[in-house]
This record gives sequence, C-alpha cells and structure tokens, in this order.
Amino acid sequence: MFVDGCFWHGCPEHSPSQFRGPNAALWREKISTNRARDDRTRSAAEDAGWRVIRVWECEVKRDLAAAARRILTATAEARPSQPRPAAGG
Repeated sequence: MFVDGCFWHGCPEHSPSQFRGPNAALWREKISTNRARDDRTRSAAEDAGWRVIRVWECEVKRDLAAAARRILTATAEARPSQPRPAAGG
C-alpha cells in the first residue's frame, strides 16, 4: 500500500498543472520523475505478484474512515478465502 502526497506525486485533483517562478522547470521535472518512479515501483510489485493499493493524501485528509474501508475492501478481495477453524478446536 502506498499513500502518496498530493503535491509530490502529482495528484490529479491537487497537484499544480503549471509551475511558475524561477524553479518551475525543477518542480515539473521532480514531479514527473516521482510519477515515473511510482509507475516502475507499481509494475515491479505487480510483476512480483503483489496487489498494489494507492491512496492519495487528500483521500486520507478528507475521510480517513472511507480511505481505510477502501483499503480493507481491496485487501479482502485479494485475499483467498480460508476456512475458519471449527468451534472448540
């Protein structure tokens, strides 16, 4: 599971679409590099058989319980069902 910061990882809702000022090119490159690394990391994890869940910082801030439910649902769907032990055993 990854919880990505909106600014640093290019949240479609909260990351700036344009950077201004003397360091604009630096920030564009930084966010682009982070996103490319995120894609490589996700692909490597999935190729290794892991299920990847990404949550944005804004999701957690907006509604922590809903973000937790989304994670729980995703992990429950990915988990093979296991028989429960018999009572008393």
